[in-house]
Amino acid sequence: MATGKNVLALDATKQSERPLRVLLCCSGTGRINRGIESFFREAFDGLEGTTGLHLRLLKGAGVETADERVLWSVSRTSPLARILGRLAKRNGYVFEQWSSLLSVAAQIREFRPDVVFYSEANLGFLLFGLRRWIGVPYKLVFSNGAPVRPPFERTDFVHQVTPVHLAEALQAGEPAERHFCVPYGIRLVNQPGRQGKEERAELRQQLGIPAHRQIVLSVGWVRRAHKRMHYVIHEIASLPYPRPYLQLVGLIDEQSQEIINLGKNILGQRGFGARSVPYQEVFKYYQIADCFVLASVKEGFGRAYLEALMHGLPVLAHEYPVSKYVLGEHGIFGDLTRAGSLAALLNRELKAQPDAQLISRRWMAVRDRFSWPVLARSYREMFQVAATAKINLSTRFGESPGRKAAESPVAAG
Repeated sequence: MATGKNVLALDATKQSERPLRVLLCCSGTGRINRGIESFFREAFDGLEGTTGLHLRLLKGAGVETADERVLWSVSRTSPLARILGRLAKRNGYVFEQWSSLLSVAAQIREFRPDVVFYSEANLGFLLFGLRRWIGVPYKLVFSNGAPVRPPFERTDFVHQVTPVHLAEALQAGEPAERHFCVPYGIRLVNQPGRQGKEERAELRQQLGIPAHRQIVLSVGWVRRAHKRMHYVIHEIASLPYPRPYLQLVGLIDEQSQEIINLGKNILGQRGFGARSVPYQEVFKYYQIADCFVLASVKEGFGRAYLEALMHGLPVLAHEYPVSKYVLGEHGIFGDLTRAGSLAALLNRELKAQPDAQLISRRWMAVRDRFSWPVLARSYREMFQVAATAKINLSTRFGESPGRKAAESPVAAG
């Protein structure tokens, strides 16, 4: 959050009547439903209309409006992106970013932003090095949600989404003046109430999920690496009958088939499902779930934690600093690297009776810490301070902004 030094730095911008122009750029928004892409969609929607800001969203697909533009780029999932990425000894995602450069540059020249807010590092490197060619004196604010480790050389400022990653950067010698700490925001759903049996049964039938089984939900990229969905499958398989039904929801690609085959073989066709659905459709699965699990042992932030929590679900997570920060007292933690740990937590939580007050407190925890109305001022201050900072914008490609950035009026939040 902004400190006193940040607030002092805003005096100059308060004298200006022109709203700050902030360009939110994410080539995967509209194409991919995962953390970074969903965040930029929600950040634009959540911050739109904030006093003092004029926003434009650059996205990979969708409907264009006056303030939402579709970038031309080669989709990371296309055969062309994968082939060209391999030839460049990178992957399709990197090539998607590279291919969007001309389209992004054209939008910068048209919109003339004070700040470019982005989370795709390879595109950011190009925007940093080619700023003089583009011809607009924008400031770059890199949203470090993945996260990327220090040093942060080819950007102007860094948006850290947890105190954990801010502390890591400062410990590595990063100047505090280049870093902000403002958590990810989320669009809040209506306060949940426990649905009646008929409503739940109707929604389950609509989604093709068994009507008389408890549901364990895990949301994320359906694969072994990172989200560790193989671990969830094995842990549920170790539970006594009648076992809960496991529903996986998230990005499905060529690496997902291993997990899908494992789930069907171990839990059976009637005990397991895996689907990729549009972002808003995911919320239907939260509404019918009895418990949420994310087995990853590290996350940049973990927006799925908030999605589950604001739907009132018990959230089972590996205990580590980021999950403790995001979930706080409402998380149910264990050592999810250990066989049997998740099974023990599930066995306990699935036996508990729904508690209306606890469901409400989980929702309020998200509202009070992470909703856009609560965070909008901090985001506005971050953009204002970055826009008015005095730094050298003539830096050539490949050079670091260095310690001159420390002369800017930004203070870590």
